[in-house]
Amino acid sequence: MEPSKLQEAAEVLDQLCNTDITGRGVITTLFRAARAMEDTPLTYSAAHSLLDRIYPGDTVLITTGWVDQPLVAPGYGETDGPPGAAALARALRLALKAIPIIVVDECLVPGMKQVAQAAGFHCVSPDVLHHSIEQNKLLTMSVLPFPHNHDTARLQAAELLDRHKPKACITIECGGMNDAGRIHNMAGFATDNYQAKFDYLFREAKKRNILTVAIGDGGNEIGMANIADTIRSSIPYAEKCQCPCGQGFVPSTIVDVLVTSTVSNWGAYAISALLGASAGVISALNTPEREAHVLTTAASAGFHDAIYGSVAPSADGCTLDVHTSMVRLMQEVILRRQV
Repeated sequence: MEPSKLQEAAEVLDQLCNTDITGRGVITTLFRAARAMEDTPLTYSAAHSLLDRIYPGDTVLITTGWVDQPLVAPGYGETDGPPGAAALARALRLALKAIPIIVVDECLVPGMKQVAQAAGFHCVSPDVLHHSIEQNKLLTMSVLPFPHNHDTARLQAAELLDRHKPKACITIECGGMNDAGRIHNMAGFATDNYQAKFDYLFREAKKRNILTVAIGDGGNEIGMANIADTIRSSIPYAEKCQCPCGQGFVPSTIVDVLVTSTVSNWGAYAISALLGASAGVISALNTPEREAHVLTTAASAGFHDAIYGSVAPSADGCTLDVHTSMVRLMQEVILRRQV
């Protein structure tokens, strides 16, 4: 797809994935602030940056997973994030022939592997991923754990970057640490004792001039530091939280490109669509059928809808048919411009 049509499609995708279907009342503010910082649509900025940096055989690290109820359901996370990570990994592999490695909380590794398999991947050791690119047959990825201890996370961040030398790090719906090093939910309570501290990975990546991209939907995710002033002045508990740190939930880690989305998965699907369109690989786009299979698998693996408060093939209060409809609309945006 030619650049002008790609950017035109991205404008529509931005509007789709930032439509406040759930009535949460936050996304419009976040989107406007993030869009004001970019010369092009957010999804285009992300896709263009990835296309500019990544070549066949390059590694991309994708972090995801939010253990949002560590006291009630320790070891389990939200359905928002892992499906988006799997879809984006698929697009990176098919459209750019990149090597995707998804990094999650240790407790989420088994579930993430099930979600990845539902998206068409074999989960293998990182040491053999390059063979998949050379043979160009099987879709493969790795799923690795990341620690919740601050000191260990700092060391692990450097080790991951040293070993895999990624050209980009992408975070999808991961809690971001505030200036006090705490991660909060939207109610202003700290939930970080059992959450991976991915901030250290993105801070180290920035130091090394590795592309960093973030996707979030509430204002408390990694990357939202890009629009910290807007969040602080517009969202309850952003300025002052309800935990002893008292410093609010505004994250402190900035990224190169911030993509807002009503459901973070949708932002990942939109970027995937643009990558596929740019490379002329339509199979890299998510499909309603695959979305249904992945979300159903996520529920079977124990991931839950944080809004509905149940284990179900839904995410952020949107039922399965809403998600498959959104994917279908995104697919249509691209297909209509392919002719």
